[in-house]
Amino acid sequence: MCQCLRELCRQQQEKEVALLADDGQHFGAFRLDYYSDRPDPKTGIAPRAIMSRGFDICRDYAEYFSLASGNLLFNGGTGLGKTHLALAMGRAIGEMGYGVCYESAAGLFGKLEKAKFYPTEETISAAKQLENCDLLIIDDLGTELNNSMTNMELFRCLDERLKRGQSTVISTNLSPNELRDTYADRIVSRINSAYQIIRFFGPDIREIKKYS
Repeated sequence: MCQCLRELCRQQQEKEVALLADDGQHFGAFRLDYYSDRPDPKTGIAPRAIMSRGFDICRDYAEYFSLASGNLLFNGGTGLGKTHLALAMGRAIGEMGYGVCYESAAGLFGKLEKAKFYPTEETISAAKQLENCDLLIIDDLGTELNNSMTNMELFRCLDERLKRGQSTVISTNLSPNELRDTYADRIVSRINSAYQIIRFFGPDIREIKKYS
């Protein structure tokens, strides 16, 4: 890809992430006061302390992002802010001039399969953007229709990006055990060995906002 085309792709990716994050999903809008500062009876750790650490990691990742920043896995239940922080990171990193792609897991596999089975200039270009971007954000892994094809495409995507040193951020509601039950061993092995895991912990923030 020539430099001019790469720059056009980067600008388009930045616009797409900015549009997705336009409803307030940026670092300044992330509120830690929604998370309790009371220690959890099971862990003895307050959700706010866990989330404060995770927030700092995400903010630093975005602020000091480079082509060697590595990979992150957001792990936790629904409504805990995983998508919010993923989009905040994508927006900040895109504004620094890097190519960022954000896709739900279902959207990612849909684009990769279209390029494979219905190759056109448009479908191939969409898949190439996902493969070549500096940062790929895969949201809601585990919500897609899971089968041998999606397992194969996920492994290929993650493996090739690791080999090229490209950064990937994945969010999932699946627990570590559920990840092992859902995906092939080689996928889980790649994630466990090459991703920094950030735990999201606490109540469903969407429910709190609804009644506050």
